[in-house]
Amino acid sequence: MDEKIIADIKAGFGMVISNITTVNGGWLNQLWRASAGDRELLVKKYSRERFSREKLNRIESALQRQAMLEAYGVACPHVYRCGQKIIRFLDDGTAYMVMSFCQGKNENAQTINTAQMKSLGSACGYLHKAFSRLTGSVEKSFPAFGGYTMDSLCQTLRRQTRQLTCDMPAAYRRALLSCEAIVKQLPPDFFDRLPRGIAHEDFTPDNLLFHETGVEAVIDFDRNCYSYPWHDVGRAILSFALEDGQLNYEKIRAFVDGYALHMPLSLADVGDALRLSWCIEVPWWIQPDCFTPSLTGKAVDFREQILWLTTHWEELSFPANAV
Repeated sequence: MDEKIIADIKAGFGMVISNITTVNGGWLNQLWRASAGDRELLVKKYSRERFSREKLNRIESALQRQAMLEAYGVACPHVYRCGQKIIRFLDDGTAYMVMSFCQGKNENAQTINTAQMKSLGSACGYLHKAFSRLTGSVEKSFPAFGGYTMDSLCQTLRRQTRQLTCDMPAAYRRALLSCEAIVKQLPPDFFDRLPRGIAHEDFTPDNLLFHETGVEAVIDFDRNCYSYPWHDVGRAILSFALEDGQLNYEKIRAFVDGYALHMPLSLADVGDALRLSWCIEVPWWIQPDCFTPSLTGKAVDFREQILWLTTHWEELSFPANAV
């Protein structure tokens, strides 16, 4: 960790930190675990490459909402403020924040058990219920990072089709043409009939910590914004219930049962949540760069999940007796 950050934590937060170790994760950001007396902290330094001052101001608003969620009892890291602000800016432009370090481990579709899946649904539902109480705390406009309307989705795919060349990966070209065919089937009011509200918007395995039977904490609220909460639902189902090319209906039912403890959700709604996730994430993962050998790690998983939805689009209806 930079000495200037260590010094600023002492000056700004009144904490002398020690036992500093690097934490993996956080695309281009830098993360460190540290001790301050009996407190375990996580320090996050934001990438200058990824984040302009304008984007960091939006993240500040997102983190302020996270602080409100903690007050409502959502299991998430405590964020430390200096004055009224959470993100600290140093004279050289360095931007960082300090939060509590959360214990727990990451799970995936192969390792998560049914009890954890029900707890995940409950955590997601309670998160959305708490978000719904933050009236007036967020501008009701959709964020810039995704296809959140039918028009924007259609425009993106048409632009990509016009830019197709024969030297692009064949798998990408096939995927793009399949996506175009699906969009033509979608009803024009598809987005309009879905619930709107504040969503986590990064409800992925990296940002969910578990203990043996349930969720320990939901982390990384940087992207939370006014959106479609069912995107969090669809992303959770894709990440944790899609196993070896098949959906695990027992895990889906467990998630729905947990979610419905706090917010309305039925098994039939899961199909629309998955379709919504496809609509939002297609512009992210159906890109030429995502079909090159250099793509590795979780990005490959996300691409394959969107391709799975593309292939199984006609099967995304879940009757009540599916389990």
